[in-house]
Amino acid sequence: MNMKESTALLNEYKALTGNTDEKSMKRKDEILARLSEINSDEVKAEAKEMTDKALNEIESDLKNIRSQIAGDYDILPLAYIAKHYFGKSRAWLYQRINGYKVGGREYTLNAEQKATFNAALQDLAKRIGSVSIA
Repeated sequence: MNMKESTALLNEYKALTGNTDEKSMKRKDEILARLSEINSDEVKAEAKEMTDKALNEIESDLKNIRSQIAGDYDILPLAYIAKHYFGKSRAWLYQRINGYKVGGREYTLNAEQKATFNAALQDLAKRIGSVSIA
C-alpha cells in the first residue's frame, strides 16, 4: 500500500467517524484491518496527525457550543430537542454537548448531529418568534 492509498483510507475512516449504523461500522472495521496490515511508520504518523487534528477540532467545537449556550441551558428545552429531533433522552444530548465520557468513551455530536441540533434551534426560534399574546 502506498501513502496515497493509506491517506484515502484514513480520510474515509474520518468521514465515517461518529456513524454507528451497521454498514459504517463494518466499513470502519475493514479500513482498520487493512491499515493494521501495514507496519509503516509513515502511515502511523499520518494517522496520529489526523487523529490529533480531529481531537483538536472536536475540542474547539465543544468550546464553541459551550460558549454560545453558556448560562442558557436553563432556557434551552434540551429534553424536548433530544426527544423530538433525535429520538433520544435529555441525558444523551447533554452528554454529547458537554463531551462526557460514557462507558470509557468520550461522546460528542458528529457533523450530522450538529446540523440536526442547529436546525432544531432555528426551528424553535421561528416557532417561539411567531408566538404572541393578543
